[in-house]
Amino acid sequence: MNIRDERRTVAARFSAAAPTYDASAVIQCAVAERLGAMLAGNETVDRILEIGCGTGLLTTCLCRLFPGARIDALDMAAGMVAQCRARLAGAAGLSCHVADMNNFRAKSRYPLIVSSSALHWMDPMAAAMTALSGMLADRGRLVFALMVRGTLAELHAARRRVAPHKLPERHLPTVPAVQSALVQAGLRIEEKHEESRRQAYASAADFLHRLHAQGLTGGRLARAGQLLNRTDLRSLVQDYEDHYRADGGVYASYRVAYFRARKA
Repeated sequence: MNIRDERRTVAARFSAAAPTYDASAVIQCAVAERLGAMLAGNETVDRILEIGCGTGLLTTCLCRLFPGARIDALDMAAGMVAQCRARLAGAAGLSCHVADMNNFRAKSRYPLIVSSSALHWMDPMAAAMTALSGMLADRGRLVFALMVRGTLAELHAARRRVAPHKLPERHLPTVPAVQSALVQAGLRIEEKHEESRRQAYASAADFLHRLHAQGLTGGRLARAGQLLNRTDLRSLVQDYEDHYRADGGVYASYRVAYFRARKA
């Protein structure tokens, strides 16, 4: 699967999951809230670009924090953009676009670009950061959060045990890889945080269902060259139940990195 095909696959999966996303995106909601707190109290900006707006979790914070700004919110998934528009109907200055950031053409550069729980889908990371740097105004800021290596470590371990020949084709980026990509793109890192979050689920089957409801089962981060069949999935559920029980259910770990960087 080439990069273009993967992006189409990911966009289609997220678009289909748009109606069920918010109910299962507990971690993404918490990440958007923390990112919004990082943005609060910053200097006033008149134009903002949001990459991967999804259903509008972070977009809602942006409209509240920067009421006078023109906000361009992008997402490749048409269903997600529709949900964002519905959530923030009538918000002054907000324009939602079904677009890949690599194909979006802005009238001028942005003093602030933001993204929550989206940039880990970009590959290669260095090219993505270079593209974002090119859309930033001089001294402009890039503030974002993304999932990094270590996220869903339990699921990956279970999958290696039950289907070692059907592992995902790609891994989440490491924090050093993101840092290197920022520096290569001419961006100076001003702030960085990492955190681990553990989320409880009623069962392994419930956990997998909620991943599907968020659209997280598309692209090379989730899929292998050979798809998991029903026997594989039953074995995966049983293995997860056997190894990751907690408080009457199961748990999953998420590793999140937050960055604030400025264009030199």
